[in-house]
Amino acid sequence: MTTKQSNFLILNAIYLICIVVTSVVSFTIFNDAVGSVAFWINLVASYVAITAIWIYVRYILRNLEQVKRFVPGYTALGVVAILYLLCVVFYSLFTSIAHLSLRLFTLVHIVTLGLALVLCGIIMIYIRNTQRLEAGVQTNMVTLQLIEKALQQLHHTLGNPLSSSEDVYRRDVKSLIELVRYSDPITPDSLTYNDHQILLDIELMNSELANQYASGEGINSERLAGQLSLLKHRLSERNRQLIASKS
Repeated sequence: MTTKQSNFLILNAIYLICIVVTSVVSFTIFNDAVGSVAFWINLVASYVAITAIWIYVRYILRNLEQVKRFVPGYTALGVVAILYLLCVVFYSLFTSIAHLSLRLFTLVHIVTLGLALVLCGIIMIYIRNTQRLEAGVQTNMVTLQLIEKALQQLHHTLGNPLSSSEDVYRRDVKSLIELVRYSDPITPDSLTYNDHQILLDIELMNSELANQYASGEGINSERLAGQLSLLKHRLSERNRQLIASKS
């Protein structure tokens, strides 16, 4: 049996024990109010609170790596669940006299449950938005890394320069690699399409250059120089826009 399975078995055992203890305590302390609506409202609310914490802990155990990346959000969910349980325990102190104002007792339980659900919903929205934002940042960082790798491949395709002009092109590509390497990797969504287009253009340049070498006709110096100049301009403009978007 794995450690993870053992943890779940222990958690399930604790959950059952809590349910049993809650039942025993409720029926023992409030045995004179067993026939009242307030007793059953409070007992069901106790089961809901304990079950919510059990589900929360199970989720934490199943998604530990994900939880580690969003600790504040998941901690807030746990705090809400525990506070709800404490509120239910506090309300249980008034079970014996709840019949004096049953509507108020019921309303308090409903409002407390509603507030707990609303808070959990808001926290879940925050977690989801943070996850989407992080996923977008990771995607954009990967795109920039792919641009750098494509430029390195272009530098490699140029191989050993056969002329002074080809040596200049290799130096130009090397400067582009440095420009990308020290660019801000966190790209806003407005510039994501531009990054993808730059990547596609570099891959196309690399393919054309490889075909020219393979055919033995040599490189088209004028076209390559224009492409590299345009690419440098686009990368510089990309960094300028990125700085402007964050200022």
